[in-house]
Amino acid sequence: MRCADCLKLLIFLAVTYFFSVINPINCGAQQKNNTGTILELNVDNDIVFLIDRYYSSGVSFSVYSPWMKKSPFNHLLLPHNSNEKVYYSLSVTHRMYTPERTLTPEIQHNDYPYSSYLLFGNHKMSFSSENLIKRISGFEIGVIGPAAGGENIQNGLHENIPFAETSLGWHNQIKNDFCLQYNVLIEKGLINLHSLEFNGFVGAKIGVPHTQAHIGAGLRAGIFDDYFKGMGVDLSSEFRIWMFIRGCIYLVNYNAVLQGGTINQNNVHTFREIEKTLLHGKFGGVLQYRNTSIEYGMEVRSPEFVSAFWHRWAHIAMVISL
Repeated sequence: MRCADCLKLLIFLAVTYFFSVINPINCGAQQKNNTGTILELNVDNDIVFLIDRYYSSGVSFSVYSPWMKKSPFNHLLLPHNSNEKVYYSLSVTHRMYTPERTLTPEIQHNDYPYSSYLLFGNHKMSFSSENLIKRISGFEIGVIGPAAGGENIQNGLHENIPFAETSLGWHNQIKNDFCLQYNVLIEKGLINLHSLEFNGFVGAKIGVPHTQAHIGAGLRAGIFDDYFKGMGVDLSSEFRIWMFIRGCIYLVNYNAVLQGGTINQNNVHTFREIEKTLLHGKFGGVLQYRNTSIEYGMEVRSPEFVSAFWHRWAHIAMVISL
């Protein structure tokens, strides 16, 4: 199957599934405890630091809505108690990776391979204000390789940015392969004060493109609603503002963007050995007013292979409750 055909098939399946679960909206009134629809957009990019290497860019878009409760994939996700607030969502995620030097067409064997992946996901998020616990689980399916469109997206954008240059090595990218991934994150409140919260968390991803686990903690301070009551934008109409910092340790078993997929082994550049333990940090601030919040922050990660550098990028997110 050609790259374009593979991508068209994935998009067709995702759109078909989307409309199969959204159809109940047109059939009647909203169900009890309907939280309304929430839209979330996340964008990562290292352009803030005037570099374009490693994790070069990422975009994810999620739609949270009660009609997602009818999704058959929810049976695969973590259970919840009757007194918990629950959100269901559909998501699409795209990420792309490049080496440090993008102006040469040759393979750079000691640097990051060109790679990109596209995932469609079904997620569930539950909050227990009584036990101070948040659970996230998700099931994602997609493709890694040229069918994910990394080359067209990056070079298409760079053609319209005056100071950006075209990447010349995308023909060396990780080849097309199938992605199937299951994600879990559990967060527990340890300190829960009026203007200060400290939480610990553990999480894991199993499948392709990532198989890894992580453990960490996060702190936030400012004016905000209780973290374990819900997403926030659907809780209060007041002004909210806070700063946050999070850090974790990743234990990596497999990373397809460095090592290639599990089915197609016809790659011209991959790493056999990668760093199994990574440090990751994130800090920033959030401004929320009524049904809208905007987050801006920075992230940093330790080297992912022997000759790599520490990498950092900027992160911006917008969440709107409709």
